[in-house]
Amino acid sequence: MVQSASLISRKRDLIYFIFFAIHLPIIFLVDTVPLLPSLLQTNLSHHIRSYYIATYHDKFFSEPAPAWFSTYIAMELVYHAPLSLWALGALLRDDPLVPMHLLVFGVQSFVTSSACLAEVWGWDDRTVAQKQDLTMLYAPYVMLGAFMALDMLFRLRGKLLGTKSKSE
Repeated sequence: MVQSASLISRKRDLIYFIFFAIHLPIIFLVDTVPLLPSLLQTNLSHHIRSYYIATYHDKFFSEPAPAWFSTYIAMELVYHAPLSLWALGALLRDDPLVPMHLLVFGVQSFVTSSACLAEVWGWDDRTVAQKQDLTMLYAPYVMLGAFMALDMLFRLRGKLLGTKSKSE
């Protein structure tokens, strides 16, 4: 069995690991709170979510959300949360399925976050400064999603064609 390189030496995988370690609590403390059973909702999650709404004036969270956004939040609960938990361990052990799963995750994150940003910039009842603040929150998901998807696409391409990418 070939010993895989340490996560510390795999810089991109380390970035993804840090992302998933941050993303997982955000899913449960901010994004999906209304979908969780009351038993799993905490005072902390309600306080953080209230702070987020008061600070960023994000209509997706403070007003009835469009059906498509509610679907995105449900996807976070049923897809992002389990995938994020799996990815933490998989990245540590350099699981060979990482490129396949993170390609899907990267594309999905890029598309859904891009749609959110497009909607935010169409809001007439928010200032440019408020839209810029929201962009600072959504844009990293767009950029990391695109980067992750391309990185995984090239990793898979290398495996399928029998070539090594520069990261491997």
